[in-house]
Amino acid sequence: MCCYGEDNESNTNEKTPIKPSRQRRRSCTDCLCFAIFGIFVSGMIVITALTVLDQGFARLQFGYDSHGNICGNVNRPRTKNQNENLNLTDKKFVFFFDYLKPKTSKKVCVQSCPTETIKNEAEYKKYSLKTNTSLCLYSLSLGEYNPNMCPPFPIYKSDILLNRCVPDLTLVIGNSTMTFLKNNSFINLDELKISSLELYKKLPDIGYLSLAALLFTIILVILLRYIAKLMVVLVLILSSLGSIGCSVLLWIKYSDLRKNNDQTIHTMPILEIEMKNQTAYLIYSIAMTIFTLILLLIIIAMRKRIGLVLRLFAEAQKAITDMPLLLGMPIITFIFLILFLFYWIITAIMIYSFGEYEETNIEFYGQKWSKKSFSNFIWWYHVVGLVWVSEFILGSQSMVIAGSVSKWYFTRPKSALRAPICTAIKRLFFYHLGSIALGSFLIVLVRIPRYILMYLQDKIKKSKSTTAEYCSKGCICCLWCLEKFIKFINYNAYTIIAIEGKSFCTSAQKAFMIVVENSLRIATINTVGDFMLFLSKLAVTALTLFLGIYWFKIPIDDPLKNIHQIKIFLLPLAVVSIISFLIAHCFFTVYEMVIDAIMVCFCEDCRANDGSPERPYYMSSSLKAFIDESSSTQIIGE
Repeated sequence: MCCYGEDNESNTNEKTPIKPSRQRRRSCTDCLCFAIFGIFVSGMIVITALTVLDQGFARLQFGYDSHGNICGNVNRPRTKNQNENLNLTDKKFVFFFDYLKPKTSKKVCVQSCPTETIKNEAEYKKYSLKTNTSLCLYSLSLGEYNPNMCPPFPIYKSDILLNRCVPDLTLVIGNSTMTFLKNNSFINLDELKISSLELYKKLPDIGYLSLAALLFTIILVILLRYIAKLMVVLVLILSSLGSIGCSVLLWIKYSDLRKNNDQTIHTMPILEIEMKNQTAYLIYSIAMTIFTLILLLIIIAMRKRIGLVLRLFAEAQKAITDMPLLLGMPIITFIFLILFLFYWIITAIMIYSFGEYEETNIEFYGQKWSKKSFSNFIWWYHVVGLVWVSEFILGSQSMVIAGSVSKWYFTRPKSALRAPICTAIKRLFFYHLGSIALGSFLIVLVRIPRYILMYLQDKIKKSKSTTAEYCSKGCICCLWCLEKFIKFINYNAYTIIAIEGKSFCTSAQKAFMIVVENSLRIATINTVGDFMLFLSKLAVTALTLFLGIYWFKIPIDDPLKNIHQIKIFLLPLAVVSIISFLIAHCFFTVYEMVIDAIMVCFCEDCRANDGSPERPYYMSSSLKAFIDESSSTQIIGE
């Protein structure tokens, strides 16, 4: 649809010289897709306005009872049987009859939440008259109790959270469970409370350690250029030895089970297939052996292309040195995602109560809908919007990084480079938002069916149809793989769009051909390179964790003796580890995207140019040296 009228006058394999960016004329791409995306987003805004006009924000803020009446407000009639307004101005809190099932539980607005635990009808009557508070439906008088119109006993003492009555957790769990938790060496509730308090006290220290993680990441990004070769060799050796070792251990385990004639039933993970231990370990052993052989063959086949990985790491380092603000792109993307998710969650909560309790119709595009049916429609509309807009934001980040790197790569000399990031952002907003909308919509077409299948998975399990269950799992797996492939092609397509300014479909076709023609090179980068970056993330996390142990002065010289003190600091250390890993992930994700973009630019440079004075390469001297070294073995152009 958005690819109608594409310019296919040139073959993707035809060698046409790449023009410098200042000489290329660009025009808006995939305008129809951006128009559709704009209309869709406008629909989300209209839905939010409808829910606000339906008092959705008031229900979110103050809470509501089982009939949709807003607590602390005067409510208009919502059902045919209700003839007058219901005044709940003195009842400002929501009380749930069944706190374990708040979605289906009856709920009423009350003057105050229970301040003590009520165990029987006599205690309820006494409490109700003393506090002038009814916890039952509005038709019952003060102190009156009816099992069908009142909450079951015991009614626990509750705290107030966002105008909702929330039972005291220690009372709900019960004394026996509390005793178990206190005596259990792994789940100690008292230590958890102390650890939570310690987490609150250590928030400034966690901030300092986060800055340390940021410093470690920047240092490792700089050092990666020099230690890349050592890390590549280490990755190849460890992966080979690890896979061989796992295969040997699995065969030894299978041999032991066979000697002992073990008949224990084993459930295979993910597939959840029950079979004997012997059979399961035989399957594991064969699968691991096949994987090991394939891995060793891939390593042998890729050994001549490792040099390209090392040179691309060096080029990525140069690009980030020339454009250091690229490392800040994930922060901007994160802010936009957080703002959108905040809006989406607020609107989703308002949609949940839209038309839930009101017996009226709403007119939409000249057609009358019941409010309940219309709320189901706008809910799914909102879910699609979550995926589409989120992927649009992430795709915009990818386009900016790809555009910046392509401008850097195809600029000669590098001293002539002027504001590549600003140029990439300008081109994105002026020319290529439609291409991002189309690329992100392709992900929606795959992910939403996968979510639907995952939602139906529980119902399929209840049907006890083994064939249907395996088919659904297979479909989910295939859709997940297809989604990963589309994301991979999308990013490469964004790089081609940044280089040539063509539409998404033309660029995606060209990107696919580049992937096919350079499959071994790309496989090398996406295995060895990505694993190196993953090890780098773990290294930053480990360094920050060790610094945190020293910073918090945790006594680790005798762990058994000081186990209580160590467990108190587990929660702060866990938060430090998560934050440091996320910081490293953000920076090294940019590094990974820069490498992938340089790889596409390199392949396009090799396709369009031949190094002659008429068609000179844009690549650096390091990559030219790689071409000269490998041309005799025909690695280039495979």
